[in-house]
Amino acid sequence: MKATTFLQSHNISSTPLRIELVKMLQNANKPISYDEFLSKIKANKTTIYRNLDLLLSKNLIIKNEIEHKSFYELADHAKAYFVCETCHEMEEIEVPNLPGKNIKSAVIKGICEKCS
Repeated sequence: MKATTFLQSHNISSTPLRIELVKMLQNANKPISYDEFLSKIKANKTTIYRNLDLLLSKNLIIKNEIEHKSFYELADHAKAYFVCETCHEMEEIEVPNLPGKNIKSAVIKGICEKCS
């Protein structure tokens, strides 16, 4: 779905910054850190944060805190990640099955094969 259509379908006005944020999230194969947004988008950091916060408030994106950093991704389906505490590599894994629980996002930390 095009970024403009995505925003309009959720009653959010399409601004160049919002379109750019959504495109980045749609094209990403892993969560995007706040620092990555800052390095790739020419906009004030507060403006970027406020627009991400708007998308969060509409439940369109998910925010995870990993190693004191914020990571964002589209909330299009449940996702789970394994994060190595040594090299900080992030790998998508199967979402754990917890009966009676509706999982949106899960982060499991440990040591990867390369680092153990």
